[in-house]
Amino acid sequence: MTDSPQPPPTALSRLWGLLRPYRWRIGGLSLLISATAALSAASPQFVRYALDVVIPSGQVRDFVVFGAVFAAFYVVQALLQYAGMYQSFAFTQSVVSDVRMQAWRRLLHLPVPHFAEERSGSLTSRVVNDVNALEGMIQAGATRLAGQLFSIIVIAAILVAMNWRLALVNLVVMPLIAGVTRYYQDPLRRAAKVIRERVGEMNAVSTEAVGNIQVVKSFVAEGQEEARFRKENDAYVAKNLDRRKDVGFMEGLVTLASNWGIGALLIVGGWMAVQGTLTVGELTAFLLYQRQLQRPVISVTFFNNQLQAGMAALDRVAELLDAVPESEGDRESVPEGDLVFESVRFAYPGTERPALDGLDLCIERGRTAALVGSSGSGKTTVTRLMGRFHDPDAGRVTLGGVDLRDFRLSALRHAIAVVPQEPTLFSGSVAENIGYADPTSSRARIEEAARLANAEEFIAALPQGYDTPLGERGVKLSGGQKQRIAIARAILKDARILVLDEATSALDSESEAIIQDALGGLFSHASGLTSLIIAHRLSTIEAADVIHVLENGRRVESGSHAELLEHGGRYATLWEMQYSGELGVAG
Repeated sequence: MTDSPQPPPTALSRLWGLLRPYRWRIGGLSLLISATAALSAASPQFVRYALDVVIPSGQVRDFVVFGAVFAAFYVVQALLQYAGMYQSFAFTQSVVSDVRMQAWRRLLHLPVPHFAEERSGSLTSRVVNDVNALEGMIQAGATRLAGQLFSIIVIAAILVAMNWRLALVNLVVMPLIAGVTRYYQDPLRRAAKVIRERVGEMNAVSTEAVGNIQVVKSFVAEGQEEARFRKENDAYVAKNLDRRKDVGFMEGLVTLASNWGIGALLIVGGWMAVQGTLTVGELTAFLLYQRQLQRPVISVTFFNNQLQAGMAALDRVAELLDAVPESEGDRESVPEGDLVFESVRFAYPGTERPALDGLDLCIERGRTAALVGSSGSGKTTVTRLMGRFHDPDAGRVTLGGVDLRDFRLSALRHAIAVVPQEPTLFSGSVAENIGYADPTSSRARIEEAARLANAEEFIAALPQGYDTPLGERGVKLSGGQKQRIAIARAILKDARILVLDEATSALDSESEAIIQDALGGLFSHASGLTSLIIAHRLSTIEAADVIHVLENGRRVESGSHAELLEHGGRYATLWEMQYSGELGVAG
């Protein structure tokens, strides 16, 4: 008998899950705020006492004592109020900061295919915008709400103790307020979630356009991007207006009910005062209490708006927190050995044609292997499976006889350095970009890596040398300079396996020659290095120990450059086509 699936957690249980580690802090904060609320609840009694006792007595001493107590009372209340507000804000910031870090940590550990399913702008919106939207709900719910509920209970008890008949008049509107609030709860939450999604879409559109701004400008597509953003912006505004209609109508009904309560209190209480069963001071205190009661009741009601907006944001954050992270094994050490693909089959999500179809491949330890083949033959897919950015649908990939899925991801990826065709640089300095491979590296190690990568000369010519900011994606550098920074980064990583994924395919001949020299520095630096080169120009892999030719996701032949030419197979055809000018690229 199988266990029945567990129901998904409710929104409130999710919220409590986030707040539970802070339960003692919430308790202390609630006591502080409740103490402030209790003092506020006592203030109308000063008015009643002044009207019914101090003023009729006509004694100067009574006025002096009353004034001193009154002033001291409000000093204490002000101090408690300040402490409560500050601690409430500090608590909220702590919770939101922790949730933001949890969301960011989970985002960083999501499988690579997840990033193809949801646009990066929408994902980052969950971490930033949606987490920020929790702030109002947490501050209002976990802190102020406790004081407001306490105020309602205390004031209701005082009213009953003063005059239970008049208290009934005062409290009769409460069910009406509660009913209105409950009626609008679900529609407001659904609307708030749609609004959060629209914010995510706006963020995605803007992030995509800014990230590809050179393409946008080169195609004179500013108008297209403006239209795309306007569409999302208009949808956001429309949904916000729809929600605001409901919020305004609900708030209006609540305020109307509260004011009806005051009117009823004036009529009934005034009649009781005329009859002599209620003093003027008691009636005034009742009216003040009604105002005091109205504020927390309306606040609790309006908190429902914050709650629904916050819960909608929490739903989106929870979807991220609940996403399944990358799977990994528990082996910390990565053995020396051959990297072997055993009958590997793999298709990218949403595609039917396999990128690898029963691939058998061995990259021997300490040797340089090359992969060649036409576009779509599976070369880059091999590198993605090596780093476990994807896993095989069938078959397995092993290193030293151990399935890659048995290793901890950090251990496996530390063992592999990749120099891609389009290197990714960050907006930090040159030194920070090289040191990205090892943040603990000294400046001397960073400079040595740059020297080996043939990058020392152009770095010295930069305005601030190694401290020069590179701008987003390294926009201040040429393609060849970016590539040398990437090679320096790979040298600094000091990995045992090096992957060159068409590292020179986008460069001109002069830049390619410089990069080849830089790669020579890398190879000379790392003895016993296992290398895999994905070739664009076949001339760059002539010296490889073994060349594997891929076609339709399978290895069709292997051998040295000379052996493959002599064999007269697919490699010989590619070589002849490339150098006869019939084929511009081979990868």
